[in-house]
Amino acid sequence: MKIKIAENTGFCMGVRKAVLDIVDVINKNSETIYVIGPLIHNPQTVSILQSRGIITINSIDNIENKVIAIRTHGIPRDSLRLLKQKASKIINLTCPRVARVQGIVKKYSREGYFAIIIGDDHHAEVESVKSYADAGVIVISNVEDIKKIPDALKYIVVAQTTFDECLFEEITQILKRKYNDILIFNTICDSTHKRQSDVINAVKEGIDTLVVVGGKNSANTQRLAQIGKNNNIKTFHIESEEELNDEDFKNSNYVLVTAGASTPGWIINNVLEKLYSISNKYKNPLLHFIMLFFEIAIRLNLISSIASFFMSLLIEKLSGVWSSYKLPFLSAFFIFIMYAVNNYFLKDTLKITNPFKYKLHKNNHFIILTSTIAAILLSVMITLNIKDYLSLLVYYCILLTGMVYSSSYFKFLINKYTSSLIKTIYSIKSIPADIGWIIVTLFIPVCYAFQDTKLSEIHTGIVLSLIIFLSYLIVSRNLLLDFIGFNGDLIIGNVTVPIILGINKARYLFYILSCMAMISLFYLSIFYNIKFIFFIINIMINYYLVLKILNLKYFISLKYEMLTDMNLVIFILLCLFIIIG
Repeated sequence: MKIKIAENTGFCMGVRKAVLDIVDVINKNSETIYVIGPLIHNPQTVSILQSRGIITINSIDNIENKVIAIRTHGIPRDSLRLLKQKASKIINLTCPRVARVQGIVKKYSREGYFAIIIGDDHHAEVESVKSYADAGVIVISNVEDIKKIPDALKYIVVAQTTFDECLFEEITQILKRKYNDILIFNTICDSTHKRQSDVINAVKEGIDTLVVVGGKNSANTQRLAQIGKNNNIKTFHIESEEELNDEDFKNSNYVLVTAGASTPGWIINNVLEKLYSISNKYKNPLLHFIMLFFEIAIRLNLISSIASFFMSLLIEKLSGVWSSYKLPFLSAFFIFIMYAVNNYFLKDTLKITNPFKYKLHKNNHFIILTSTIAAILLSVMITLNIKDYLSLLVYYCILLTGMVYSSSYFKFLINKYTSSLIKTIYSIKSIPADIGWIIVTLFIPVCYAFQDTKLSEIHTGIVLSLIIFLSYLIVSRNLLLDFIGFNGDLIIGNVTVPIILGINKARYLFYILSCMAMISLFYLSIFYNIKFIFFIINIMINYYLVLKILNLKYFISLKYEMLTDMNLVIFILLCLFIIIG
């Protein structure tokens, strides 16, 4: 089954600006924000914003001294005047394209033009535009409605920005023939036109199935679905991947995925991932089984745990100490325990941004819980045979912190009793995990080596270079995952490095870290073992992944999560090559 994503998909310019603006206000202020009507026509996004303090109201009663946000569709002019008188603050998120239509109607109405709005009567955008028509107005939605237009000296014609392009052309051709003094403005948004053209062109290419992702109450999304139905294409209008059934695609060969202007990126990615899974199930059962195996290994952080084991083992080899695999096993158990416990605390977030991972943890809750308890007990047993008490103290402190750092109680303690610097570091999604991983996997083995006094036998620069390279692998892996989850993290309120710095600055940070890792490998290759030069493969793969992810608007998240952790598998194989060699 071939799966194609339409070129023009997801957030349009107006919606993207509105969402980014409202998220920015939420992040910077603690005030309650009231929105008149749903901000956009996407229930998932609206629900998330409501959980972050946005309250949707359906009237402008009782708005005195409140912060009011105007939705992307705009509001009637009289309502806007009242807001200016009573609200303490107004956040105008009206789409610039809608504001342009309002301006056209306002200007020509003053000159005596009767306004004809081609659109859906009672739609929020149309209601706002109608309010600017002082010389009379009518809303028509089809050819039959033309006969309802009253007589007037001159007419101005505009369109709802999400109206059907073909129907608009059909109606306006008739209006041109019927009326002499008429001005017609095609105010259909370019984004709407391009989305509809994508579907029409895909029908000509031979698609047999159309998946339209977006709110059921979204006008532009409904029209995309209608194009498919009108052309006898098997069409599914869905709001999330949960509405897709495997059996529906059993005979599908060519699927186009498109989305409405209010559909966020993470939902589109989830739909692509579900379709990808369905495709593999019917096309190649063996590949489907392999993908399922790696999905479990990746989303339960088994590969990360094994990679952590080899990182500690490599530190031991270069430090000249031997803990009989105790410290490498402690590292592996720590990574597994930390992520397993925190995924439990973050299950509500996972349910939204990564429903596949959420279902995996939910469906295997008993196995994961049992494995976590077993890992904790094994860690305790290992530590009983370690006499380096300083390392043990650090390990248990990091383990306990790593297990609970995502819990609500720990968040409360951090926010109430710590400095602003600690609060900032703690708030960034992957930083606490990076710190814990680096301390347990890299620095505890080095401390153990100091206690063993064998570290002096080898150049400290070699160990430091190895720590820099391994730290790069840890940080870059989590940074890549932040890039993959950027859209969902932004709206849901997760603070990540790409969100704080912006995508471009985070990209440059990634390049700087890669250069540092490259220098450290050259040092290791020259002064310790030439085989370390092969680890450049890991840096090259990471470089490829960051370019690929940031150049794609939408993608199958699991595919790139797999590629990110496959790089760790390559690291493990290279470690075996060096250690055994």
